[in-house]
Parts: sequence; structure tokens; C-alpha cells
Amino acid sequence: MEETLNLEDILEVIKKNLAMIIALVLLFGAIAAFATAFLMTPQYEANTQILVSQSQDSEVAVDNQNIQASLQLINTYRDIIKSPTVLDDVVVNLNLDQSTSALAEQITVNNQDQSQVVTVTVANENPENAETIANEVANVFQQRVMEVMNVDNVSILAPADIGEDPSPVSPQPLINIAIGMILGGLFGLGIAFLRAFLDKRVKTEEEMQKHLDLPVLGTIAKF
Repeated sequence: MEETLNLEDILEVIKKNLAMIIALVLLFGAIAAFATAFLMTPQYEANTQILVSQSQDSEVAVDNQNIQASLQLINTYRDIIKSPTVLDDVVVNLNLDQSTSALAEQITVNNQDQSQVVTVTVANENPENAETIANEVANVFQQRVMEVMNVDNVSILAPADIGEDPSPVSPQPLINIAIGMILGGLFGLGIAFLRAFLDKRVKTEEEMQKHLDLPVLGTIAKF
């Protein structure tokens, strides 16, 4: 006879294993909290904004054609910002103890659609270093783009400033703990239903009638 698991059976399995499920939820949450506090290095971010516009030497008024031309250059500029042409100078100027490729992994360059403003974000375990690197990247890029592209249409709109009391962007304790507790709950439910599936013993009169379809005439008490 094919067995089906209805809602009542599911609730019964959860009820029987509720203590184990709660214990795993708390255990995984505690592990996530410990890992967040002691194993993960806090990361800080600093942002600097670069404006891509028409050439500063041009006397032509700003119009849609100039704006579209600037927007088309932004993708090229994003590649140049993270290229060795710029980052090699940043490493040398700041005397950084890391390679150019490692520095590139800490830098994110993006811009909103149809926006001439490019945001350079630098992540670092030291907030002051993140601010210094972000500003140096912007300065070096502004100088290098004139040599590489032979244009003068880049200006620094907003230098990086982390403020007096910066907060780390990662790790996020509450989110990590919540994820850990959810994983603990799912793990506990998996164990509970696996135990229920593998346990073929008949323990009650109701199970006897359900599985054998026979009436229970009497029971023997346990002495």
C-alpha cells in the first residue's frame, strides 16, 4: 500500500522533533554569530564620484549630442580606471603592499543609466586606506585619461570622505545570524523527516490499524 504524507502527518513529525529543530536553529545561529564576530574581517567602503562631460577647453554649449558622446565614453573609462595604466601608478604613489590585480579586486566602478557620473568604490579593511585609495584612483585617472584618450572631459565631482565614525559594510551580523538560523531550521526539518521516513516501527494502536487494516483486540501493558 502506497503511503502518503498529509498535513497532519507533517505536523506530527515536526511536533515530535520540535526540540531537536529548535536546538539546531539556535546552534547554527550561534555558529553564524561566532564566525561573524571572530572569523570575518570587517570591510569599509569609500566612494568618489567622477563627472564625464564635454571637453573643458571647448566653448560649445552642452547639448544632447555632447551628452550622448560622453555617455558612450563611460564604458571605456570604466575599463581604464581598473587597468594597470592607472592602478600601477596608484600602487607606486601610495606605496601599497599589494599587487595591481589585488587592488583591482577591491575597486568597483559603476554608473546609473544615462548618467554622466561614474562612482568609484573602494573596499578595504581600513577605512582611511579606502578613502585614500579612492581619491588617488580618481586623481590618477584624471591625469592618465588625458594622455590615453587625448581628451580633457573628466573632473572629480565628489572626493571620497568616510566621515568621523564610519561603519563597516560587511559582515552584517543580523543577516548572517538570520541565514544561520534558517539553515539550522532546514537542517533540523531534513533530519526529522528522514528519521520519520526510515523508521518503519509500529508504535501505537492507531498505526497498527492504519498499516495492517486490522482491528486491535487488546494490548499488553509494559511492566
